[in-house]
Amino acid sequence: MKLYQTLLTGMHIAHEVRNMIQFWFLWFFIAIVVVLVAFTLRKERDDMPRKDILRAVETNASGMGLAEKVFLWAFSWLDTRFRIQDYWGMSKNAYHSMHRQMPLTHAEKYKLRIIWYWYPLYCLGGISFLAFVILVITGTVLGLYYVPGGEGDPTPAYSSMEFIMTQLPFGYIIRSIHHWTTHFMVAAVFLHMCRVYFTGAYRNPRELNWLIGVALMFFTIFFGYSGYLLPWDSLAFGAATIGINMATSTPLIGGWIAKALFAGTSLSGQTVTRMYFLHVFILPVIVTTLIIAHLFIVWVQGIAEPH
Repeated sequence: MKLYQTLLTGMHIAHEVRNMIQFWFLWFFIAIVVVLVAFTLRKERDDMPRKDILRAVETNASGMGLAEKVFLWAFSWLDTRFRIQDYWGMSKNAYHSMHRQMPLTHAEKYKLRIIWYWYPLYCLGGISFLAFVILVITGTVLGLYYVPGGEGDPTPAYSSMEFIMTQLPFGYIIRSIHHWTTHFMVAAVFLHMCRVYFTGAYRNPRELNWLIGVALMFFTIFFGYSGYLLPWDSLAFGAATIGINMATSTPLIGGWIAKALFAGTSLSGQTVTRMYFLHVFILPVIVTTLIIAHLFIVWVQGIAEPH
């Protein structure tokens, strides 16, 4: 009995130590990223060679604090090996060349005061893409611990979500970010479509990109719906019931749609597995391909000015 209690105590201590290590590792990683971003955004002298950064630190050592000297040394070490300044300059040049046509100039030129010509509304496409990137990152982390079930048994799906929410370090935060970013992306894509429509940006020669945007809007909604079913709780079961009833009610192809999306004309244990496959494998490939095509066309044609 004492041996059993000792083992339990040791396991508990090991679990706490692991959580502490993960916590400090996460914050250390965030600090490194913040430092790198801060120093890449910092305005440096163009005539200052990379190899002279440490020399400047030594020369001005009396006027610098310990933190600034450490940051400059770390940045110089990383920049020498990974050419951070060069790639940052290349990214800035690419950004300016890609965004050479800005609708704000048009609005100022013609003194437009209508709300949909407000410049921030032209950032909704980029905001949607940023939300998609966040969803990919958080979804990848959740996918490492999510279990859709096997042999037609969806019970592990709910159990794995319960583990993520209650036992996995930062699991509650990661799933919450994934959950709310989904709502944010759907709203951003919808507002982006409204902006494109009301400013006439869908007209010639941008009809193809408008159709791609409509397809992206549809797949974004279905992306959210398929993820909504994965926890397989009471809300997910209700949403699945509504979805399969809508599918089977579709004339002619209703049965085929239900079998393709829900693995049958009625809900079963295979429904969660089918939705998981669509959510993790099929939809990401389709959406990523459409986003690349969408951004490429925008890069070629430029941002449409209001008609």
